[in-house]
Amino acid sequence: MNSPETGRSATTGSRQDKPAATQARLIASIVGGLFLLLIVGFVAMVFFVQDEVRLNAVGPIAPAPGAERGGLVFQGTANIWEVRGRMTIDSGHNVRFAFDLVGPTGQPAPPSLDLKLSVDMPDRDMPARPLPLTRTGIGSYVAIASALPPGRWRLRMDFPEIDGVFLFDVDD
Repeated sequence: MNSPETGRSATTGSRQDKPAATQARLIASIVGGLFLLLIVGFVAMVFFVQDEVRLNAVGPIAPAPGAERGGLVFQGTANIWEVRGRMTIDSGHNVRFAFDLVGPTGQPAPPSLDLKLSVDMPDRDMPARPLPLTRTGIGSYVAIASALPPGRWRLRMDFPEIDGVFLFDVDD
């Protein structure tokens, strides 16, 4: 009953199974490696989470009465809020910030939003100067920093989970 052909077909069959098993192991290793890489990526995100985001200048504001030194339009996203702001400087170096906060579905910021503003000079060791914040409408705010000396300044918008940072210059 044992013929030489039967022995050969069993040997040939096992040789054909080896490439299939190797291929299955290779695919399982690749999929496992990708999942491991994904898990490592999620763990590493904790170390790269930022506590502040930059608000960028998007255009100039021409000088006008009350804004003799002109200003800048700025915007960005801090936490869930889209910030759309305008910064103007008058002849006495008073800087006025007017901005709107819009949520992800277009809703304005609620009156209960815990928001604090301050200005400081990033290249100097000085305490931040808090700014009084006035609500002018639904989701609209104004803050004035009086008599800022010339130099590089930073506006910090302190939201509950993250800070929005806007850099600007006050010229001579």
